[in-house]
Amino acid sequence: MTTTPATEELLTHGAREAAQALVRLLRLPVVVGDVVAQAPAALAAQCGPGAVVAITFDTSGGVVGTLALVIDDGIAARLAARLMGQDAHGGALGPTQLAALAELGNIAASAFLNGAARVVRRACLPSVPRVGHAPAATLLAALLPDAPFAAALLRVDDQPVRLLFCAGGTEGERAAVRTIGVNDQG
Repeated sequence: MTTTPATEELLTHGAREAAQALVRLLRLPVVVGDVVAQAPAALAAQCGPGAVVAITFDTSGGVVGTLALVIDDGIAARLAARLMGQDAHGGALGPTQLAALAELGNIAASAFLNGAARVVRRACLPSVPRVGHAPAATLLAALLPDAPFAAALLRVDDQPVRLLFCAGGTEGERAAVRTIGVNDQG
């Protein structure tokens, strides 16, 4: 499975913007990895049997689809604690911690879509976030479309945070996303 050049360009620009926003928010180093195509089952296998937090958004405007941040449970707890000014070792993820992670997702998604908007030259908008916390296979099956998606691995303070995008909408909208790599000057 491979990504199209257009999808790779979109995800690369969006991931870079999201990484910069997370650096400013968390005051931690963030490195963007390569963009790869991935099937939902492969992602669930990578995450293993443990719990993950997934923050998902429907996107509209210039880019139609589903955008998600998927964070392993322990890493999510540490990030939430950092956002809340608590002991950075993490702990249990309750409603307050999940709300903090939803805000982290909002900031990353908005930055991602700013980068995507520059690629497609159209406004891109996120929905209200959906936050889930459950075993990876269960949660990913419930929140993400059953279709291949493009993934970029962000390393936040050397810990993995997965940024995923799956084109969605009508066939015409999906075709538009596939052709965004053409940056004409018109």
